[in-house]
Amino acid sequence: MQIIPAIDLKNGKCVRLVEGRETSAKVYDRNPLEVAQSYQQDGATLLHIVDLDGAFLGAVSDNQKIIKEITERLNIPVEVGGGVRSLADIDNLLTNIGARYVILGTLAVEQPDIVRQAVAQFADAIVVGIDARGREVATRGWTQSTSIDAFHFARQIAGYGVERIIYTDITRDGKLEGVNVELTQEIARVSGVRITASGGVATLQDIRRLREIESDGVDSVIIGKALYENRLTLKEALAACL
Repeated sequence: MQIIPAIDLKNGKCVRLVEGRETSAKVYDRNPLEVAQSYQQDGATLLHIVDLDGAFLGAVSDNQKIIKEITERLNIPVEVGGGVRSLADIDNLLTNIGARYVILGTLAVEQPDIVRQAVAQFADAIVVGIDARGREVATRGWTQSTSIDAFHFARQIAGYGVERIIYTDITRDGKLEGVNVELTQEIARVSGVRITASGGVATLQDIRRLREIESDGVDSVIIGKALYENRLTLKEALAACL
């Protein structure tokens, strides 16, 4: 089980949201680069970054300057999402910003043909985020609900050749109430691709529960607020996977 610490950027600062609501942003007075470096020092093997301004605006933002600095200063790979709306955006993140993986959310829902093209061009660098309230997929920085079923969408995404899905239960995100293990497991089973769990991690027990479904394809988990709020440390989370 890979532990992936998260950095969410809004106006150049580290923040955490509750259920993805922009107005719920809690700002943490920590330098994003220093946070990233501390995660690497503590043993992280992958860093998850979300450009929240990009996600809400639907376009690239000034946060990309910070992301570029992070990728240049770290020795571990970085995955980036938020505001990715075109092949050009994907290419920019991979080629100019230095991301190893690019996460597609809204784009995957609204323009599936671009996802196919992206997979053909960039292979495993393409990751799709399925952000849902339970089984109902949401888009546009989680502000717009859809009638798309998360399980159906996961099978569709797998058919495009995508090798990894990040499944986030929005109703759990930022609330420190535990991971939706059951739906995460079902997403893995119906899609047949590797799944990264996201949303709600609060304790080491959440990590242990996810390890129990690792054989279904859930091989990694993103942790955000629990680290900022000192509910657990990255070193403790990594040790729980040994």
